Amino acid sequence: MMALAACCALFAQNPPENSDDRVGCYRMMPSVRRVISIPDIDGYKTLKCDFHTHTVYSDGQVSPEGRVQEDWYDGLDVMAMTDHIGIHHIFEELPDRNLTNRKAMAEGKKYGMIVIPGVEITRAKPFGHMNFLFVKDANAFSEDRYIIGEDGHSLKDDKGRSVNNMETLQDDIAAAVEQECFIQWNHPGWPDRKCDMYDIHKEMLAKGLINAVEICNHQEWYPKVLDWFDEFHIPMTANTDQHRPAVVDYGHVIRPMTLVFAKERTLESVREAMFAGRMVAFWDNTLAGDATWLEQLVHHSLKVKVIDADRGRIEVSNISDIKFETMYGNHMNPVVLYPHGAIIMSVKKGQKIEFLNCYTGRQTLKTNLW
Repeated sequence: MMALAACCALFAQNPPENSDDRVGCYRMMPSVRRVISIPDIDGYKTLKCDFHTHTVYSDGQVSPEGRVQEDWYDGLDVMAMTDHIGIHHIFEELPDRNLTNRKAMAEGKKYGMIVIPGVEITRAKPFGHMNFLFVKDANAFSEDRYIIGEDGHSLKDDKGRSVNNMETLQDDIAAAVEQECFIQWNHPGWPDRKCDMYDIHKEMLAKGLINAVEICNHQEWYPKVLDWFDEFHIPMTANTDQHRPAVVDYGHVIRPMTLVFAKERTLESVREAMFAGRMVAFWDNTLAGDATWLEQLVHHSLKVKVIDADRGRIEVSNISDIKFETMYGNHMNPVVLYPHGAIIMSVKKGQKIEFLNCYTGRQTLKTNLW
């Protein structure tokens, strides 16, 4: 108490002499990064990633430096800079399309944030929007001066010309292949609320030219992507597609992210993990991905203490920030394992439990806890 009183007395003192012009305040309120608890799994580090963001250099409201800073404060480890090609708020035409990536990567070094250089290529349906990640030269891609109608298809200008540059699409895809880009199909259910896979997507999949598809974009998700995972086993991602400041859209909730299981915390290791498909989409307390990675994530998030082995009475502690919803035995309603909480469960050794919010395609994960 004496120490506390002395501390309070110290801060209650009048400012030193000759300091009336400028006195510091809020010394006890530093900026604090959010720490999101999601455990590593066997042999890999679990990195929290956002593969879809925008800045004022296209149609966003935040600078590249500001975007990196807010992603770091939101608890992310990796972010991709994916400004549109040909849409500019502060320039009539960007003098160097690599400028956004350079600024973000330089800022990332100050925060220990891994920044993936990228661009977003935009066309009307049937192609849609795709992110090219690990871009080496953004200047290799064509301008996307496009307009999309209410039905999701292209419009023409007052002279009857297409404004979607469809004739340059194959050149852009070829440039992405030449630069060994990771290609992510963005928000397949936008803008017409129809989540359709067209022939061009099937052709690209057959050639290995779509490496992932967004199951969650910003504040919506697309259940049909689960069917595509079952059929084509395309890795699924969850991203913000952030244009406004993130705090405006997510406040104090955990934002959508993709969990990448990388051997090391480096750009090269993230790239290797993504191409290997070691990813799980995470949004709104929902997980979607390959059962191998989901099962490991569950087992590392939930710690089991056996109370009575013969009766199957166990204490299960959730050390993660993920809320798991389970069904087992004769329960009529989900049994919830809340973040950083523990419950008593009656589960025999080897008994399968269904995790209702962990999608392995249209099916949900079923695994034992001990």
